[in-house]
Amino acid sequence: MLKGIRVCLVLLGAATILQLWGIQVLPLLAGLGVVSVAVALGAQDLFKNLISGLLIIGEHRFNPGDWIKVNAEVEGTVESIGFRSTLVRQFDKAPVYVPNAKLSDNSVINFSAMTHRRIYWMITVEYCTTIDQLRRIRDSIEKYIYDSEDFAKPPEVPTFVRIDRFSDSSIDIMVYCFTKTIVWGEWLAIKEKLAFAIKEIVEGAGAGFAFPSRSIYIETVPPEAAERFVPPSEKSGLNTENR
Repeated sequence: MLKGIRVCLVLLGAATILQLWGIQVLPLLAGLGVVSVAVALGAQDLFKNLISGLLIIGEHRFNPGDWIKVNAEVEGTVESIGFRSTLVRQFDKAPVYVPNAKLSDNSVINFSAMTHRRIYWMITVEYCTTIDQLRRIRDSIEKYIYDSEDFAKPPEVPTFVRIDRFSDSSIDIMVYCFTKTIVWGEWLAIKEKLAFAIKEIVEGAGAGFAFPSRSIYIETVPPEAAERFVPPSEKSGLNTENR
């Protein structure tokens, strides 16, 4: 903005000086207007990115240091926001310069603006698990989440541990909860501790985890006589006799 103001002041001062010298400024401005139109048509993408950059900065969609994801474009950490493009460094440390128009027109997920991080799992147990075992597993997982300081509690966030459905080869228990931290590394550590706890709970209840399987039931066997096996030596004898 300061540069734009300086340019306007210089142009205004130059026009005033030319007018004082007796030089007609209006024809010159008309010629410059034609040139400006031609330049604007050729640089419309530049102006579009410039306006998009101003909108991004004005709306505070994200700031340097935020972890963002742009659909089908890039996911990483914002390093700088320019008037034409935004520098996003991917998690493999490769820099990506994204035109501001794409950031303005597409949906942008700002993970750094989250209040909590979610854990959503389906725990599958075997069909031989009894009702008492299911209740014990469900109540123990729920108690672990409510007793842990790592998880946010209702009514701040929803928390569910419920028997969800009967799948093809398992009984599914839904675990739906939110951690207080939004830091990815800390969230992974909390998920790991929850996984260890769930495994101990399921095994402590005397149940087991299910896995995809398929059963084949044969009601009757076709009454076909078994084919007689003829050793190679016997076959040779038969061939000789036939000759």
